[in-house]
Amino acid sequence: QALSPSRLMSKMALPAVIYLIVAVALLSGCATSPPSPAAPVNDPLRIGNPKAAFTVTLQAEREPLPSGDAPQLGLQATAAGYMNLYFINASGNAGQLLTNYPVQANEPIHFPPTANKKLRSALKPPPDAKTFILVVTRQPLNLLGRRDIKNVKKPRSVIAELNLSGPQLVNRLRDTLRRWPPPTWNADSVQLPNRLEVGVRL
Repeated sequence: QALSPSRLMSKMALPAVIYLIVAVALLSGCATSPPSPAAPVNDPLRIGNPKAAFTVTLQAEREPLPSGDAPQLGLQATAAGYMNLYFINASGNAGQLLTNYPVQANEPIHFPPTANKKLRSALKPPPDAKTFILVVTRQPLNLLGRRDIKNVKKPRSVIAELNLSGPQLVNRLRDTLRRWPPPTWNADSVQLPNRLEVGVRL
């Protein structure tokens, strides 16, 4: 039985419609928006002290951009004390950004400082800094010696590059703080996401 022209056209158009639907689905899958930036990881080193008499907070308020911009860090402790801020870069090398910086209870500290442009530029963390460690003690902490500082002959440098790897720094901190009375110190750490996870996927 011969098909009418209208039924013949509908049968011929069906494969074309299916092909069009499949093509649109594939294109929509390829055109998905880039993934949202990964969030910093809180205390990946598990260096916090549960027996401390006060709490310490270290937050990355702005993630590093692919251009190498440094993050803005927020530091705070619920008791007066002395802040020591360290970093570990992507190569595993360690450094120190703050040394026995005195703070009051619940005083919000921004690093680099936001009020003074010259000081903010001088204290800018290295762009490849990956992990930050904040230690707050009720008394000044004497952790490092002259031999531990790599750039000791550069007096104008406010950032101390250390002759310690990241694991060596963390072990030194653990061994030293273990001798302190537990209520008198606390610490926190934060790890930034990989740069390729921030922004557009390459």
